[in-house]
Amino acid sequence: MSALAELRQHKDVNSLKSALHQLCSEFGRITRLDILTAMHEGTKQAICFLRLERPEQEQVLMKTLGVGRFGGEVVFVLNLNVPVATEGSGPSSQWADSDIYD
Repeated sequence: MSALAELRQHKDVNSLKSALHQLCSEFGRITRLDILTAMHEGTKQAICFLRLERPEQEQVLMKTLGVGRFGGEVVFVLNLNVPVATEGSGPSSQWADSDIYD
């Protein structure tokens, strides 16, 4: 199973954050992690923005995950494994708490 497929198995932002820290620890220390949750066509998504200590570490992470960069940050979108009620679940988004590490 790919790393992104494993991350998609999480149902909430807290467990996703923990999994991201564990995954990224083999590439370097996360210095910034922001997660925006959104509903898109009945699917809960997590839009992840992260930074590692060095650009070289980010390059290896991006190659491993098959993701890219936007505005200087590594960015990727995950469809979370969450059942969503179809009634009244139009498009919406919400920032999760941000983690900034020194």
